[in-house]
Amino acid sequence: APSVAAASTPTPDRGRSSTPEATQAPTDKRFAARSGQARVEALERFGGSAETEKAVADGLAYLASIQQRLGYWGDPDDKHSKYGHVVVGKTGLCALAFLGAGHLPGDGGPYGDTLARALDFLLGVQGERTGHFGDTTSYSHGIATYALGEAAALLPPDDPRAQAYRAGVERAAAWILSQQSDDDDERRYGGWTYYYPDGRVFRTDGRVDTWPRTSITSWQVMALESAKLSGVDVPEASMEAARLFLQRAWDRDLGDYRYSHDPSRLRSSWPTLPASTPAALFALSILGEDLDERRYRTARAAVIENAPRGYRWRGDDAFVRRGEGNLYHWYYGSLAMFRAGGDDWRRWNAALQEALLPAQNDDGSWPLLGGYADDYAGDDRRDLSYTTAMCVLCLEVYYRYLTPVVEGSR
Repeated sequence: APSVAAASTPTPDRGRSSTPEATQAPTDKRFAARSGQARVEALERFGGSAETEKAVADGLAYLASIQQRLGYWGDPDDKHSKYGHVVVGKTGLCALAFLGAGHLPGDGGPYGDTLARALDFLLGVQGERTGHFGDTTSYSHGIATYALGEAAALLPPDDPRAQAYRAGVERAAAWILSQQSDDDDERRYGGWTYYYPDGRVFRTDGRVDTWPRTSITSWQVMALESAKLSGVDVPEASMEAARLFLQRAWDRDLGDYRYSHDPSRLRSSWPTLPASTPAALFALSILGEDLDERRYRTARAAVIENAPRGYRWRGDDAFVRRGEGNLYHWYYGSLAMFRAGGDDWRRWNAALQEALLPAQNDDGSWPLLGGYADDYAGDDRRDLSYTTAMCVLCLEVYYRYLTPVVEGSR
């Protein structure tokens, strides 16, 4: 892990009504809505506002102000027993937040250096043998792959940075594909579970747990789609297998997508987790499914039922059963409902803005909520990077996903 060496980067004046523009627009038209007039039109069309743009601008300014000199966010000594060095995943999420607002690495814009150092950090911790990013689990690896793939796609193909990012993504995607389950058991086939650079197997409650997870699988699908957009070849057979896994995760009795098919999980008081349903829906939309189809109506309703209800912590049970104060659920809910469009999106968007906009701190961060943010991501009062990046990503959805991934959203 890198040494701890805090150094803040200069940030633009706060209080802007919109995010500072990058000095050059993305060369790929699939990302055109992230800047200029196309962004203005996307905000108007899909329910963004000057207030959401100010929140994004202030959030990015905060993230830039707490980035460490070596390009990462968080504490490199903060190693979770389950997730490894969480600085990798946090850095990937922060990089995605800057990319989502149209900023490009090394472009001379207000955050060009911030973003370039973040992506260089990720490349610097990529393993030579496996292509895995740092001593982390599948979550962080998928997020880092996603960020580097998007950066490569946004830059001109002959740009040296794009070439370096693409080379890293190619190795990272190959590693993801090697970890996909080809088990004959249809409950496992096509999905992903926890994987680590050293090949160790995840254990829970004293037993080996190799059940693929809906949430992990969704991140791998997003990473592989990002790799494809950057020019990396991804076998369609692998994406089709992932689609089958996600479709088979639907539980008619629960009215939700399963977190996993683990019998002990299904017998527990929390048989699934709230983000599993919107994560599955969004990943399925990437894989070609139309969320407007009748068969997805119950799943969409389940997401809307758990729309944000204010920015507050109400305890573990509310966090798990209803997604209250659950930023991870809100992130995937924003993606899935934006993809669904129509009344579902309008209802979700109104609830999201009502929760997020009044809660933002004066310094641009968002307050710490319990659950994943502190226990797993390692956020604290000195570094709210996971919390803030997730909120920013939610509020960038109006223009961030106007790509082939969500072409035709209503």
